[in-house]
Amino acid sequence: MTTRYFPAGFLATVSATAILLGSWGAALAQSTSVEAVTITGVRTEASEAEKQAPNVLDIAPLEQIRSLPDANAAEALQRLPGVSMESDSGEGRFINIRGMDADLNGTTYDGVRMMASNPASPQGGGRAVAFDSIPAGILGGIEVMKSLTPDMDAEGLGGVVNILPRTIPTGQDQFLDASVGSGIESLRGSPVYKGDITGGKRFFDDKVAVVLSYGYEQDHRGIDDIEEDYINDPTTVPAGTSAFLAQKAFDDLQYRRYQYHRLRQGFGGSITYSPDSNSNLFLRAMHAGYVEWANKHEFVLSSLADNIQNVNNTTGDFTSLGAASHYADINTKESVGNDLLELGGNTLIGNIVKMDGRLSWTQGYDHFPYAISAKFSNPTPFDVVYNNTNPNRPTYRAVGGANLVDPALYSTLGGSNSPSNTNDMEFAQALNFSMPVNLVGENGEFKFGGNLRERSRKSQQYGANLVPVSQNLTDYVGGPDDIYYGGQYNLGPQPDYRKLLTIPNSQITANPTTFEHDNENVYAGYAQYNTSFGALDVIAGVRVESTDGTYRANTETTDTLGNTNITPGTATHSYTNVFPDVSLKYQASDDLQLRAAFTTAIARPGFNQITAARSINLNNATPIISQGNPDLNPTLGRNVDLTAAYDLPDNGEVSIGLFYKAFSDYIISTEQLNATNVPGFVGQNVDLISFSNIGAAHAEGAEMSYNQQFTFLPGPFGGLGFDGNMTYVESRGEIRAGEKHTLPQTSPFNYNAGIFYESGPVYLKLAASFVSTNLWVVGGGSSTDLYSQSRFRLDFGSTYDVTDQVQAYIDIKNISNTHVEFTQTNNKNFPVQNEYYGPDYLFGVRVRL
Repeated sequence: MTTRYFPAGFLATVSATAILLGSWGAALAQSTSVEAVTITGVRTEASEAEKQAPNVLDIAPLEQIRSLPDANAAEALQRLPGVSMESDSGEGRFINIRGMDADLNGTTYDGVRMMASNPASPQGGGRAVAFDSIPAGILGGIEVMKSLTPDMDAEGLGGVVNILPRTIPTGQDQFLDASVGSGIESLRGSPVYKGDITGGKRFFDDKVAVVLSYGYEQDHRGIDDIEEDYINDPTTVPAGTSAFLAQKAFDDLQYRRYQYHRLRQGFGGSITYSPDSNSNLFLRAMHAGYVEWANKHEFVLSSLADNIQNVNNTTGDFTSLGAASHYADINTKESVGNDLLELGGNTLIGNIVKMDGRLSWTQGYDHFPYAISAKFSNPTPFDVVYNNTNPNRPTYRAVGGANLVDPALYSTLGGSNSPSNTNDMEFAQALNFSMPVNLVGENGEFKFGGNLRERSRKSQQYGANLVPVSQNLTDYVGGPDDIYYGGQYNLGPQPDYRKLLTIPNSQITANPTTFEHDNENVYAGYAQYNTSFGALDVIAGVRVESTDGTYRANTETTDTLGNTNITPGTATHSYTNVFPDVSLKYQASDDLQLRAAFTTAIARPGFNQITAARSINLNNATPIISQGNPDLNPTLGRNVDLTAAYDLPDNGEVSIGLFYKAFSDYIISTEQLNATNVPGFVGQNVDLISFSNIGAAHAEGAEMSYNQQFTFLPGPFGGLGFDGNMTYVESRGEIRAGEKHTLPQTSPFNYNAGIFYESGPVYLKLAASFVSTNLWVVGGGSSTDLYSQSRFRLDFGSTYDVTDQVQAYIDIKNISNTHVEFTQTNNKNFPVQNEYYGPDYLFGVRVRL
């Protein structure tokens, strides 16, 4: 049982008092506190903010974000040191910091914690924010905090991303910034439309400031994809088959052609009232998200390993008897987004105590109003020869020459409609006090406070069966054949997706096996002291966080006769953790700054990991159990950071950083074959798919960055410059009993390298990014582990200042046609997904007033 440190209404009451005092603070005396640097989008201001920050911090200001064709926050984040990006649907979605799984990072919007939107995070934790919902047009900048201080939430093992809203530029009373653009996505020749507008103005002798932002983007992205499943059973191939080909036997082969239509929008705004220099009151709001319509045309060959008659060791041909095929034509509509509302303020009390507080509400959501999958099957088995000697271009042919993409062959229609809703919501309150206290050193300040976060997460999927009038695929296709994958494959006539949407379905009912309702409350308090000893700044303190969680779900049991029973289940988990932090900053000279930090952090178990949901299938020779693990402990981390940064001429900088992270109770997905200690089945062999704490793990590495314009070069060459960084990470953990390995999603090496030219009205930049191969999913053994293969990508951005107020731009995104590739084992001869998107060509105009 957890004791609440702060009653639910206490912080709300005191925070409201702080806000009211903020609005009445005109009579208070002048503050002695040092004001933070405001980031308004300029690189020099961002660099100054990094130097003044109490923690290890990297910032991407607005001008850097705009210098390349980054459509969303994830794509902008990938340019920063130590950050790598994971793509989905042709865009960046999740990010890793120093190789840490995306679920282990925290995300805030100007300090307010954001909730997860898309629940399909890479490692299944359901905590990571999907950054593709946030259009680049509403960003004022992005911070990545790699070390924490006691006044920050401790949730951020890898680091914390802080999204910065737009603000009025320093020294201006008003501004207007707008852009409009268009372009072509080359894979389908489809259009892109984009634009944004931000305006701000100060009123009433600068006491009131209003800023409003809107960003818009619409595209029709295409994706070409091939996916494979391997049988992973050498006994299925004839005697005499080479060991290499025996591993390449397919269970199924899937040709997938996708067409997406995404409409992404973002709104941001704030109203600030500052009666004097010591007090302010603000109201801030944000919405970011997209609606996406997807049409998916999938041709699938299956049962390829049921009866392999022959394998030709010379040509690599597999001859499979009694194979099957079907089409899956899929229509979905998805809404993903984040919303935030914040009321806060600060004031100075008695010329000594600075007080600030806030109330906030934020949510992330993922809604599928419909997800219709129509499956057209060929009822007649056939013999097929397939070949995957070239792993990226597997081929097949029907024995006897039958045309397997003839829609007349597909006369059995089944399918379903599976709408779903996931909503993650949090109410939070925070209150902080700080005052000058000279215990040791000079300019000492004591700060303390607390916050309350009350989180509620609900997830439910629904289901209905399609009830077709016609069974034959010929009634649902029209137009030319779908020729895709660079002209390599024919998927047959194009589906008529509008007609597919008219197929009636049975009554939609809730699927009880997908039900989740979680409550998770975090109560926190902290105290810290910062002081200076000449050129050395010190911050030290401790934070205490108490977590009280309740996780509700259902257990599904399928008996030996195939009957299913549903049993509700509830798991509770309460714990308290202490987080000490110490940060040192030393200004060795005007140009050299050194930092050292020892910090601690937490990653709470993912909602899909700690869930009480359980699926028990007894209708197999060995029972199969898939379940969450309510007994999971949170992962705790102890972090050491050492950094050095040296200023170069013309706002350049070179830096190097070393880091070490030691984890306890690291969590990974696990698969145990013939487990004998599963509750309810003790002493019986079962196959268990779940999540486990693997005990101790660690990650260590180094970061380097360098940026400088080479103004010392003669003539026009003085416009050349370089902006780049690289990160090396070595991680280790026991992913299976007795087997140490790199941690899931840890890329050992990544870099960004940009060459730019800036002279007069012209700016050009060619940027490369690289992410090395990493373990993606831990399987039952090394032969079934999945890997994300290395990626190299090139992007180009350019601008021309037509006037001081008007700027034209031309961008090319993904010049290299980089694709997403996953493989079984780290060997590229065994791909399970190969997805291509093609380059995008973009152009437009910006206006700044």
